Amino acid sequence: MKKIWLGLGVLLLLLAAGCGVSRQAAKSSRSSAPVRSRQASAASTPPRPTRLARLKAKNKAQLVYAPFGDSLSVGLFADKKASRFTSLFARQLARLTGKTVTEAGIAEVGKTATNLGVPALPQLVAQHPDVVTIEFGTNDAVGGATPTALAAYQQALTTIVTTLQKETSAQLILMTTWSPNQGPYVNADLKFDAVVKAVGQTYQVPVVDLATIWQGHDDVTGPAGTVIPDFTANGPRDTFHPNQRGHDQIAAQLIKTLEVINSR
Repeated sequence: MKKIWLGLGVLLLLLAAGCGVSRQAAKSSRSSAPVRSRQASAASTPPRPTRLARLKAKNKAQLVYAPFGDSLSVGLFADKKASRFTSLFARQLARLTGKTVTEAGIAEVGKTATNLGVPALPQLVAQHPDVVTIEFGTNDAVGGATPTALAAYQQALTTIVTTLQKETSAQLILMTTWSPNQGPYVNADLKFDAVVKAVGQTYQVPVVDLATIWQGHDDVTGPAGTVIPDFTANGPRDTFHPNQRGHDQIAAQLIKTLEVINSR
C-alpha cells in the first residue's frame, strides 16, 4: 500500500513540474512576441533616402539648379564665374546624379530677402527647379539686428520657403550670412543666422552654416585689389566677399548637405 501511495506522489510531482514548464514556455513565448514583432517591423521599414538619392531617382534626365540670393550667388569674388560656388555645385551635382544639370536661378548684388527674394518668387517657380539654394541675409543684416529688421527677415524667409515647398518639388537648402572674419556686421549676422536656423527647423529645410567657413579664417576672403575679368563691373576683389577658397568650401558644404538623409 505504501508503494502505491509513493508512486502516486511521484506521479503528481511530475505532473506539477510539467505544468510549470508549460506555463513558463507560454509566458516566454508571449513576452518574446512583441520583440519579434518590433524587429520584423524595423526590418520591413526601408531607410529614408538622402536628398541626393531623391534627385538621382527623379524620372528625368535633366535637373534644374536655381541659386537664389545676392552677390555671393552672383559669384563675387571667385577667380571666374565657372568656379563660383553655384557652378561648382552644379557640376558636382551632375557628376553625382549622372544627370545633366542646368544652372538657372535669380541672384543680384546688394539684394535682400525682402526686396528680391519675395518679389521674384513667381519667376523662380516658373523655372521648375529641382534644387534651390536660398542665400539671403548678408545685406539684410547691414542695417543692424533690430527687432523690426529680424521680424521682417523672418517673415520674408518664411514666405520664400513655404511658397517653394508648396509650388515646386525642389530640394531646398538654406544658407546663413557671409562675413569676413571679424567683419563689421558679425554681431548682426549671427542674429540673422539664428533666424535662418529657426526657419529651417520649423519647415525641415537643411541649413548650411557659412560661419563655419569664415569664422576664425582669414584665408577665405581677399586679398583686395585683384581685378577679375568676369566681375569687372563689380570692381576689384575686396576683403568682404569669399575668394576662390571660400567658394570651394561653400560648394563642398552644399554637396555634403545633399548627402544627409532627407527628413521630409
